[in-house]
Amino acid sequence: MSESGSPDGAAVAQELEALERAVGALIEELDAMRERVATAEDRRGKLEKTLAASGVKPGQPANLEERLGELSEENNHLREVIREARERAGRIRGRLIVMEDEAS
Repeated sequence: MSESGSPDGAAVAQELEALERAVGALIEELDAMRERVATAEDRRGKLEKTLAASGVKPGQPANLEERLGELSEENNHLREVIREARERAGRIRGRLIVMEDEAS
């Protein structure tokens, strides 16, 4: 400011430049925040779809642990079924080989 109390042109220009830089930085920060929000909303949507597909209701973590236990049990049961099916297939294959030998 000049001695008379009115702002001089250079001081006003400096203040305007500082204000423009501050506003520009705020706009950049706002854009970054909007991008982060969009990413977070996308991830939330994917997580909700995953939870829905797993049979767990959102907000019920105890059910998630329960469901994981159920899936583990089901997985073990399926492994046993596959093992038994392989054994049966091996026995059937053996019978077919014997039948082919008897037929020839």
